[in-house]
Amino acid sequence: MAYQRFLLWMVMTLIVGCAIAVGTVLLVDPYGLYGLVLKDGVNAVKPMTTRYRNEIKLANAQRMEASTLLLGNSRVEVGFDPMNPALGGQAFNLGLAGTGTDTAVGQLQALVASGKKPQRIIAGLEFMDAMSAPGAAQAAAPVKRPAQWAGIWRFDALFSLSSLKDAMLTLMIQRDPEAESQTLRGFTPLRQYERFVRVDGYYKIFQQRASENVRGALRRAGGELDAATVHQELASLLDTAAQANPAVDVHLMIYPYHAQMMAIIEQSGLWNRFETWKGVLVEEVAAARARHPQARITLHDFSGYGEFNCEAIPGAGSTQHTRWYWEAGHFKATLGEVLVGRMLGSAPQDFGMELTTATVERNRARIAQERSACAASQPALFTDVDRMVRQARGLSMTAASAWPKAALTAGQ
Repeated sequence: MAYQRFLLWMVMTLIVGCAIAVGTVLLVDPYGLYGLVLKDGVNAVKPMTTRYRNEIKLANAQRMEASTLLLGNSRVEVGFDPMNPALGGQAFNLGLAGTGTDTAVGQLQALVASGKKPQRIIAGLEFMDAMSAPGAAQAAAPVKRPAQWAGIWRFDALFSLSSLKDAMLTLMIQRDPEAESQTLRGFTPLRQYERFVRVDGYYKIFQQRASENVRGALRRAGGELDAATVHQELASLLDTAAQANPAVDVHLMIYPYHAQMMAIIEQSGLWNRFETWKGVLVEEVAAARARHPQARITLHDFSGYGEFNCEAIPGAGSTQHTRWYWEAGHFKATLGEVLVGRMLGSAPQDFGMELTTATVERNRARIAQERSACAASQPALFTDVDRMVRQARGLSMTAASAWPKAALTAGQ
């Protein structure tokens, strides 16, 4: 009898413990999946998720009946706040760090399969993803779709030690203004960067990321532009959107890389392929417009050296803050608001350019003119990139400059 009572006590203890764990996850709701309780100071701030990120974002986009989708990599994830009033109140940020257009296609296909018909799509297009590794065979990659067996991930998100840990973390970060977090609508505000800025300053952040970007660009410079995959992925994205909603409003965006990143593309020998990649996008957009005449499909080129792109990088030891960029590869939501206004026509059309077969040469002229002005106002930016690229290549600083001046001239 004593053994049976002990066994019963153990079983009941286990059941009660499991119930408490599940109840805590349900009520605290670290991933925003249930919506039973949402209270400031308790669980309104959600921690950055490290698992099931795609599945959680898709589930929340469905639950919130999102009609405007923001698609792309980390540049979208940290650069666009879906609560921007210009987006209409029903936007969701599906951006995911480290992913490409193939993931965006899979996300869109999953939402369409669930019965959603997006009214508007804003999608970022990444040039670096279009470069194949040196020696790799070029072939269209299969589209990445969200993980199957949704019941398994949902069970694990509710009933696991990891979920309980995230619930505890949710409670802990409510009054931490610099905690790593994510909003219910998928936006990652990079609040933790404020701590990095306070300790190290923007100069160090820009320099560290520039060093990483230089190494990445030089690796890609040894490969080739994978035009076949660019065509296939972009066609899949546009076809999926237009088939779900023939009158869909699609805005494709070439990211507004900071001038430092643009200079890295120059100095690493990628500029001509950058221009070729833009031509591939123009071709595919024109073909998609012909296939889907009711859809509104616009390609915006925000790359260049304009007033926003050429924002000054604070000097070493400076406590000055930037307005538009966290570092050369990631822009702030303040610039994201400008981009949205430019794309939707609610802001002055003085940033970037709509890219079509008729505007390609004018766009090149724009960028060349902007570069001249940026180089005149911030020559150190270009010499610093030149130094970093030469050091990464192991070349002498006295060697002749290798950036493609001819490629930056209008009409070439």
